[in-house]
This record gives sequence, C-alpha cells and structure tokens, in this order.
Amino acid sequence: MSDTSSSEDETLLLLTLMKASKTKRKHWVHPINRKREEQGEFSNRFGELLEHEERFLIYFRMSINSFNELYSLIKHDIEKQDTNWRMAIPAKERLAVFVR
Repeated sequence: MSDTSSSEDETLLLLTLMKASKTKRKHWVHPINRKREEQGEFSNRFGELLEHEERFLIYFRMSINSFNELYSLIKHDIEKQDTNWRMAIPAKERLAVFVR
C-alpha cells in the first residue's frame, strides 16, 4: 500500500511542479510586432527596392521580374487567412522573408 501511496504522491508532486513552471503569456501579440505594418522592414524597404532594380537584385539575389513570377506561381499556396484576433502576414511579405 505504501508503494501506491508513494507513487500517487510523486505523481501529484510532478503535476504540481509542471503547473507551477508554466509561464503565462503577457501579450497575445508583442507590441513590437503590432507596429510591423508601419515600421517593419518589409513595409519600409520593399517599396524602395522596387524603385532600384540593382539594389533589389543585391538584396534578394533575384530580379524583380523573377520575384514577381515566383510570387504569382506560389501565392495561393503561401497565403493565410485573416482572423478576428490578428491579421495574417501577406503572401508577398512571406515570400520576401523566405527569399531573403
């Protein structure tokens, strides 16, 4: 009987420790990421790179035409749906991050 009691005590102790070690989230979306649409690298740099094809080529190691062709081929496979809780990262931005 003491073996069963000891085993139950160990299980209870383990479950208590697991519950205590879990950290609660402070943010659903971190405040830094909330500013991504206005202040993120993609929103600031991508538009500028489109105006300078040679810099686009250096930054992404592909031409603007190649990037757009690749985007048109895979955009339906990589786009996500917006939800009530947060906006999805646009497919073009997802591709830019991947290629970069």
